[in-house]
Amino acid sequence: MTFRLVSGFPALAMLLIAPVGIGAAGCSPRAAEATTGAAPAPADGGTAAPSATPAVPTDPAPPTASAAVDSQFLKYDPATRTVTFLLRAGPFDWNGFTSGGATLTVPPGSANVVNFEQNDGTPHSAEISAGSGQIPNSGGDPAIPRAYTNKVVEGLPQGAKDVLRFTAPDSGTYRIICGVPGHALSGMWIWYKIDPAATAPSFGPTPK
Repeated sequence: MTFRLVSGFPALAMLLIAPVGIGAAGCSPRAAEATTGAAPAPADGGTAAPSATPAVPTDPAPPTASAAVDSQFLKYDPATRTVTFLLRAGPFDWNGFTSGGATLTVPPGSANVVNFEQNDGTPHSAEISAGSGQIPNSGGDPAIPRAYTNKVVEGLPQGAKDVLRFTAPDSGTYRIICGVPGHALSGMWIWYKIDPAATAPSFGPTPK
């Protein structure tokens, strides 16, 4: 009898353990899921950065004729062929230039608007005079009609403004001078040139 109990115990234990083993096998861990697909969210809880899309290069817009000559002092409207120039009087200089050190070049027949600004404590004026011969001592004899300011000999006080409006001749080289006696001879003049080949105006240091 003892032999049967001892021998039966293992058999009974096997019957009890078998279902547990079967259940354990049926509850085996799930295989790891595939890692492909959307990128996981960053650890800090933010959203994932979108994938970069290569930028498609584009050609820059071509510059317009106006943009090509725009500067601190000069603008040009090709539709109306209007040259607008800021002529600023400093201490015996024009826009920082003296003694023919700068040249304003314009197309022939263009409409010229010269905005004169008097920024010096000494009275000054402006006039377009002949480009050949001696530099005049004073104004009063403009080489182009209407190309001069008010009070061309007396000069305008500091802070004054005036506008010169005239049509450029077909050709020629002239001087923009201060008409107050002695000022042009002291170096207060720059060149004004009409270039028959020019399609737009220009302003800058006179070529050496």
